[in-house]
Amino acid sequence: MDTATAKRKKFREILNRKTLTVMPGGFSPLYARAAQAIGFECFFVAGSQMSAYLLGVPDTGIIGLRDIVDHARHVAGRTEIPIFLDTDTGFGNAVNVHYTVQECVRAGIAGLQIEDQEAPKKSGISAGRRCIPVDEAVGKYRAAVAARNDLDPEFVICARCDLLGAEGSSFEDAVERC
Repeated sequence: MDTATAKRKKFREILNRKTLTVMPGGFSPLYARAAQAIGFECFFVAGSQMSAYLLGVPDTGIIGLRDIVDHARHVAGRTEIPIFLDTDTGFGNAVNVHYTVQECVRAGIAGLQIEDQEAPKKSGISAGRRCIPVDEAVGKYRAAVAARNDLDPEFVICARCDLLGAEGSSFEDAVERC
């Protein structure tokens, strides 16, 4: 079994526990190595932090697929723990999401999250976010799962709902969407 698949299996084990898991996040291989050294079992590469660190720009979708995949490859290649990656909106429609997942699987990370925002996206903590229709989001998530299944079924896909706090939404809307 290759190392990437072993990390993915470990990540699934961690996620399937009935206990809380703390997953620190950051932007660099050094932070991930430090997290590993002090005993954390996994690490989150955050999109907002990559945007700031790599390009010096806010988390508004400026950072691209190639930037995050190359950076995540470095993080995954220098750690023994599973790496989870923020891929913003998946960089477009369902076709783009399919390609995004393929590239992330090939980069050796354990999993990714794809949010349901309209493009151009806004930071998940900013006002003025808008989300795509549910059927479009589901189409993107199905494309992600298909790409994963073609390459490594152990790869983790997280469908992130950004409706809470989006324009015209409520807590109840977010729960229903989830």
